[in-house]
Amino acid sequence: MRTRRLEVDDCADLVPLLDQLGYPTTEAALSPRIDLLLTDPRTGCWVADRDERIVGLVTGCLSWHVEFDGPAARLTALVVDESVRGQGVARLLVNVFEDWAREQGARRASLNSGVERDGAHAAYEKLGWSITGVRFSKDLSAPERQVPLSIL
Repeated sequence: MRTRRLEVDDCADLVPLLDQLGYPTTEAALSPRIDLLLTDPRTGCWVADRDERIVGLVTGCLSWHVEFDGPAARLTALVVDESVRGQGVARLLVNVFEDWAREQGARRASLNSGVERDGAHAAYEKLGWSITGVRFSKDLSAPERQVPLSIL
């Protein structure tokens, strides 16, 4: 098992992994996203492969905030092929992400995980991550509903 940087040519192999994660896509839809990720200096992307077959993916990015110095790292995607889960692939990929984040000067890292992903939550905790908050999200493509100021 080895890890390496994600390459543009890996798109086709990522489609079934993203489907397992619950994000169905096509190679045609994924390719431009991968191009953007690979050209953004604030983003890191790696795959794990076994016998020339991609069995895992991790991506992360850096951002800056007003509340502390230096960048914060965010693990934005982690998926391990169902056929090799429980074999240390997630640990390997998370370690690569964390090493990169430290090299970039990040002192904190965060991630989001869906409430239904109990197995992933347990895995993150085994890897030293802690539940520290609640995530809110909003679909910005939906028509905006005006909230009266008196409610706020």
